[in-house]
Amino acid sequence: MKKTSILHLITAAKHASPFDINMAFDAGYEHIIPYADVSLNEVLALTQDAIFSRSPSGIKREALFFGGRDIHLALDMQKAACGAMFSPFEISTFSDPSGAFTTAAAMVAKVDAHLQSRQQSLAGETVAIFGASGAVGSTAALIAAKQGANVQLMAHRDVASMQAYASKLAQRYGVSLGVLDGVSAAAKKVALDQAGVALCASPAGVRVLALADFIESPSLKVVADVNAVPPLSIEGVDVMCNGALVAGTQIAGFGALAIGQLKYVTQHALLVAMLGRETVMHIDYHDAFDFARANVQ
Repeated sequence: MKKTSILHLITAAKHASPFDINMAFDAGYEHIIPYADVSLNEVLALTQDAIFSRSPSGIKREALFFGGRDIHLALDMQKAACGAMFSPFEISTFSDPSGAFTTAAAMVAKVDAHLQSRQQSLAGETVAIFGASGAVGSTAALIAAKQGANVQLMAHRDVASMQAYASKLAQRYGVSLGVLDGVSAAAKKVALDQAGVALCASPAGVRVLALADFIESPSLKVVADVNAVPPLSIEGVDVMCNGALVAGTQIAGFGALAIGQLKYVTQHALLVAMLGRETVMHIDYHDAFDFARANVQ
C-alpha cells in the first residue's frame, strides 16, 4: 500500500508560516505537520523520530522543511538533520526561512537573465544591496557573490555595524563582501554612480530609493525590489515591472510581483521534486538559484 506523504515543517519561530503550509499542500503533500519554537539541539531527535517510524520505502514519501526567520539557524538545522540520517534511513530536506532563499534566488535570477540577454553577466558587476542584513538581502548577497559579483552591502544605520555583519557572512560562507554608507541620499547616489545593479530587500512599506538617487547614474543597468507594500522601495518600479525601463532612464526594473511569480514557481517545483524523486535531495539557496535561473521568464 502506498504510504501517505508527509512534510515535517520545523521552525524556531513561534508559528509555522501559513505561506509554506499552503505551498506544501499545493505541491501535493497530504499531511503537513508544523513544529514551532524548535531549538537546534532538538532537531536530531525530531529527525530520527521521523525516519525510524517508517520503512525505507515509506520514508521516500516523507521530507523535512526548515523555516523560521534566521537563515543561518535554518541552515544549521538542516545540517543537523542530515547528520542524524544514515542509509537506508534518509529523507529529503529543504531550507527556505521566511521564503528568503527562493525569493532571493528569483530576484538575482531575474537580474542575471537581463544581463545575459545583453551579453553581460553578474561576474565582475558591482551589486549594491539595500536591506542587506535581512534574510532576503543576505541571501541575495551570498548568491551574487558566488556568481562573481562585487557585492556591496549598503549600511542603513552605520557602516561599522554592517561591516561586522559582512565579516561574519564572509567567514561563514567563504565570500568576499564590501560595505558602503547608504544612510543619506547623498551617500546612496555616490554608491549608485558606481554600481551596475541595485537590489532592494528592505522592510515592507519603506521607500529606499527615490528617482533622484539613481536617475543620473552612469553605470546602473538594473534595479530590483521585493517590496509589494506601498510605498514601494524603488520609485518608478511597479510591482508588475518585469524588465521594463524606469521612466526617463535606460535602467531595467523588476518589481515584487514579477519576482514573486518566479519565487512561487521555484518553491513549488522544489517541494514537488522532493516528493516525487527516489534520490534524496538536500535543497538550500544554491539549488533555488539554479532552478530559478534555468526557469526565468
